[in-house]
Amino acid sequence: MTDAPEVPGASGDHLTAEGIIEELVVEALEHGDGGDGGAPARKGGRAAKIVTAVGLVLGGAAVFFVVRRLIHDWPLVQPELEDAEYPWLAVAGVSAIAGMTSIGWGWRHVMRTLGAEPPLLRTIAWYYVGELGKYVPGGVWPVLGRGELARRGGIPRGRAFTSVALSLGMLYLAAMFTAAAFLPFAVAGEDGGFSPWMLVLLALPVGLVLLHHDVLDWLMAKASRATKRTIKVEVPQWRDSMILVARYIPTWLFIGTATYAVTRSITTDVSYPRMMFATILSWVVGFLAVPVPSGAGIRETVLYAASGVDKPIAITTAVGARVIFVIVDVAGAALCAPFVRRSQGAIVADGTEVEDLDSEVDAAE
Repeated sequence: MTDAPEVPGASGDHLTAEGIIEELVVEALEHGDGGDGGAPARKGGRAAKIVTAVGLVLGGAAVFFVVRRLIHDWPLVQPELEDAEYPWLAVAGVSAIAGMTSIGWGWRHVMRTLGAEPPLLRTIAWYYVGELGKYVPGGVWPVLGRGELARRGGIPRGRAFTSVALSLGMLYLAAMFTAAAFLPFAVAGEDGGFSPWMLVLLALPVGLVLLHHDVLDWLMAKASRATKRTIKVEVPQWRDSMILVARYIPTWLFIGTATYAVTRSITTDVSYPRMMFATILSWVVGFLAVPVPSGAGIRETVLYAASGVDKPIAITTAVGARVIFVIVDVAGAALCAPFVRRSQGAIVADGTEVEDLDSEVDAAE
């Protein structure tokens, strides 16, 4: 066994796409060990140089898309927000912070269910920094970002990436449950009625079935056969998964309240329950629109269709709320960045340190 693992897919000067992509995930988020005992130093060579360069481009792209979104959005909301009630905007900001942070809190509980025991503050740091990838087109980047940061922080690789995928599914199942609870308010009253976007909630029973441990085990077996590689992942029991879904419901109450507060800052003609429904539904539709960064553009359409407020108010609300959430994401990532590169042994529930199974297999090969 060597001290430093070889670059995957690199044998001499031979490069493979699989090796470059695997290294890109690693290097794009943390370059080298920085002398702080974090990620292990990697061998040099053409593969490492390529993935380092691409990784820097990817990191820069995330910042670029965030800045571009803020520059694009601000002129759309500035005229309306000039006369806004600032106490309500403050409520929106606090609720947005609580909502985003609670996603990291829920993710930690998912990892604990899978047998890992990460510190809460470290998990929040991994969440905020890794989640910046959602602003880059393509839905895979936040999954890769959070998963790789958790792996480098001591969570075994299989549990790290599985926890991110499960947490996203549970997060949006919780969203659909919460939206369903507010659905009667969306269809009641003079302005209420059916919107085609409400059909998205039909995905709720499908999601519940997919989260069952027998179904997940079956899917893992299919994936193992398709990739010709043994994929062994601890799948939580369905009851435990439902408890984890319930932990994310406060997240959506915070997110919905933040959006309502933006609307309330510019008009009194708004229903809290209906805006809650419209907000959560717009996030679900935006999440399903994978190629669109953060569901930009789609959330405005859904919010207008389901909220019952005038179109200018709906657009200002959607864009204004997005500006607030972007600021929270960027500020959170900036504050948390110094903490994500501190490495430690693999964190398991009993407090012992174990080697990642994948690392053992790589070393044996």
